[in-house]
Amino acid sequence: MQEPLINNAILVDAAGSGRSLAFVDITPRRRSQLAQLGIVTTLDLLNWLPRRYERFHHGLPVTQIKVGQMVTVQGMVVQTRLHRRRPMRFEALLEDASGRCVLTWFNRRDLADKIKPETLLHAAGKAGIYKGRIQLVQPEIKIVEKMQPALSSDGIEPVYPASADVSKRFIADLLVQHLEECLADVVEWFSEAHLSQRHLMPLRQAYRQLHRPVAMPEIVRAQRTIAYHEIILFQLALEIRRYHQKHSIVAEKLRTDNLVDQRIRALIPFDLTPAQNRVIAELRQDLSQVEPMNRLLQGDVGSGKTVVALYAMLMAVAAGKQAALLAPTELLAEQHYESISQLLSNSRVQIELLTAGVTAAKRADILTRLASGELHMVIGTHALLGNPVEFGHLSLLVVDEQHKFGVHQRAMLRHRYANVHTLVMTATPIPRTLAMTWFGDLDVSTIDGLPPGRHPVSTRKVTGAQLPDVYQYMQQQIRDGRQVYVVAPAIDEGVSELDNVNEVLGDLARHLPAEVRIEPLHSRLSAEQRRRTMDQFRAGRIHMLVSTTIIEVGVDVPNATVMLVRQAERFGLAQLHQLRGRIGRSSLKSVCILCSDDDSDEAKARLDALVKNASGFRVAEEDLRIRGMGEMVGTRQSGMPEFLFPDFLLEIPFLQMTRRDAAAVVGADPHLIAHENIRLRHEVYRRYEATLLLADVA
Repeated sequence: MQEPLINNAILVDAAGSGRSLAFVDITPRRRSQLAQLGIVTTLDLLNWLPRRYERFHHGLPVTQIKVGQMVTVQGMVVQTRLHRRRPMRFEALLEDASGRCVLTWFNRRDLADKIKPETLLHAAGKAGIYKGRIQLVQPEIKIVEKMQPALSSDGIEPVYPASADVSKRFIADLLVQHLEECLADVVEWFSEAHLSQRHLMPLRQAYRQLHRPVAMPEIVRAQRTIAYHEIILFQLALEIRRYHQKHSIVAEKLRTDNLVDQRIRALIPFDLTPAQNRVIAELRQDLSQVEPMNRLLQGDVGSGKTVVALYAMLMAVAAGKQAALLAPTELLAEQHYESISQLLSNSRVQIELLTAGVTAAKRADILTRLASGELHMVIGTHALLGNPVEFGHLSLLVVDEQHKFGVHQRAMLRHRYANVHTLVMTATPIPRTLAMTWFGDLDVSTIDGLPPGRHPVSTRKVTGAQLPDVYQYMQQQIRDGRQVYVVAPAIDEGVSELDNVNEVLGDLARHLPAEVRIEPLHSRLSAEQRRRTMDQFRAGRIHMLVSTTIIEVGVDVPNATVMLVRQAERFGLAQLHQLRGRIGRSSLKSVCILCSDDDSDEAKARLDALVKNASGFRVAEEDLRIRGMGEMVGTRQSGMPEFLFPDFLLEIPFLQMTRRDAAAVVGADPHLIAHENIRLRHEVYRRYEATLLLADVA
């Protein structure tokens, strides 16, 4: 008889379950401090995993210690001293049979009452040098009553996350004393045969290896085991959601014949690129089905995603239905409305813009025409999400820069328009590993390449001392008839260490002649002021915009060829790439200048990635490499799970394995109602109920 893939068991997860820690002999105050960290049960404690491992050289005589080693020494304190001047520090001189070393703690006045001459203790830390003598800074210590036998041989010790109230040593001691009691509450989820085939270990063994490590290869295998359990749970949630979309929700087929294709292309005054045509073919295939399209369209800035989305919207109109385009900002909504209106100027397609800035009378008219079906297309912001908005026959919803919408707004979209074909777009290129996880239940289309005549933007890095030369270059570009963006991280002096729009305006006024017209653009200006400024900039009457990241998306001025980003290290790589995409939107040579005085290795690596890579997809991969998967998913909006070992998501074969296994489970038991899957169903819904609701809007 074949062994079941998943046993009827509980999955240990960071949400916590298992027994209370009431059996642990600690004070109520300590119990409260642990609870503040989220450690309430045995499984919470097991999941308080080490943040790193250190290889200690145990019991080395002081004279044999080398600088840079992680060591444990034992001896007697022969002298102490409390330095009260800032930075306040406490020092103890420790002596063993071979010599002496200095133990130093900063801001630990309390140790002066605990550590006295003739105190016997163990000290563990990284060896440095101070005035020719070995020194351990901020070492972990343990006071003993008598000298111990020689310590164990060299080994690996876990280093736990700590707080101001709960030290890493306290956590370590707690797990040393109670590890086996906690492990008793772990029930295996997968069969041993299943785990062995995937080179994983039983869950209980994995936790034991992580908290009581023996060898680094076993630590990595244990981490992979935990990662497999938590990632497959999320993949199951996505697979269930995908199954529900395909088998429970019905949308209307749209016409995809050649006559419709010819009529739509006749409205587009230029030839589409091979990449655009490939994606359109994928959309046509989706829209010809009764299963609602649920597709992510990603493409670099300027790659032509909007035209592809318009093609799909016109398919809905050709079928006598309606289409809506939702944008995260008024500026982007207005940009889409203007560009699409121009393309449709010679057609009978009725299109309107619905944002918070629309007058009450105009809004009422739009709502009436939407409800009756007279209005074919509407472009708007979150104003489209309000209850008064009703469609006569909505067939296609396009969501641009969907990651900028809040989770609850996206949930409202999915709830209200469940049987509507959905296309979500992003100009933030997504690495393959993130796409497979974050958008696991969306079909992904990619426009790779730029339209004919476009050239990659040249990117350069400068320091503040070089700004006068940059200003001269910008002035020359303006004399040649070009326009310029300058981006600052803040609007005013609210944050002292940040360059701000007002300060930059003054700086530019001192360096540039009076005939250069410079205007600000930021969120504190009224919608009418922003609209008037952008209209004048597009018309060429404004030479330079000094802006915040409000121009990150939705601004298309082909004549703008220079962008200067002040304090570029303050922006994320994806955001910088988006900003860079505001130039290079014509055949004119364009230059993006990144100004930064931050000489840290991280800042240099990030900005160098932009200088070396014009492709947003390469920038995204580099960003993922520099920051790691943990930070990438940790800074996203809520709706994405917290993974204990997120960097395993970078391993495509590992990720594919979890997807295959999840698909096998759901394929055989779509609702997880088989006897061996009942508990699994409970766990999926307990942890990922929100994901099951939001997965398809990511």
